[in-house]
Amino acid sequence: MQPPRHLPLIVLLLVASGAAGFGVYQWLAPGSTPPASTGAMVPTETPMTRDEALGEKFDGLTDSASHSLEDWRGKAMLVNFWATWCAPCRAEIPLLVKLQAQYAAQGFQVVGIATDETSEKDVKTYLKSMVVNYPMLMGNEDVGRLVAGFGGNLIGLPYTLVLDRDGRVLKTHAGELSPDEAQDLIRLALSAPGTPAPAVTQPAPSVVSVKSGTAAK
Repeated sequence: MQPPRHLPLIVLLLVASGAAGFGVYQWLAPGSTPPASTGAMVPTETPMTRDEALGEKFDGLTDSASHSLEDWRGKAMLVNFWATWCAPCRAEIPLLVKLQAQYAAQGFQVVGIATDETSEKDVKTYLKSMVVNYPMLMGNEDVGRLVAGFGGNLIGLPYTLVLDRDGRVLKTHAGELSPDEAQDLIRLALSAPGTPAPAVTQPAPSVVSVKSGTAAK
């Protein structure tokens, strides 16, 4: 019987496989660290603490100020992470607008955070085509760490965090909210114990006009 014509190639492949296996063994061995040349994934970034997450500043998309979630401490919050390219996110916004109007007087606040990998100007242009009665913020590269700081995992959009009046996470929700799911989350947030926000008289929030894009008072 003649040896296979590709025997030298087979031998080389076996040698290479053995070397790779030995490298993996060294990486997994106790006390070992992956060599720089392996291309191994680096550990994920450290999640924020809850206080850091509440204090993280974002540019406002419906006003010219910067905001953090701390600005609404004392209110039950639904924090919605979305993007303009995400169809379920766009479909969810009218429901959130309705819920904000319905429950605002009870101390409920929706906050939207855009996660688009595009310019802030593009997101503002998109928002001019709809009515939004809650603050919209422009996310940054630390959004994933912020979500992780509340015990969540931003692996898809839309993604929702529900916080009590003291900024503690009550529930996370991946995917588009149905009206019934949203109602349940709001009832949970409003019924949770916490310190209510002090009663202050504030001007009515700006609402982005559907066609003109101008802020209506």
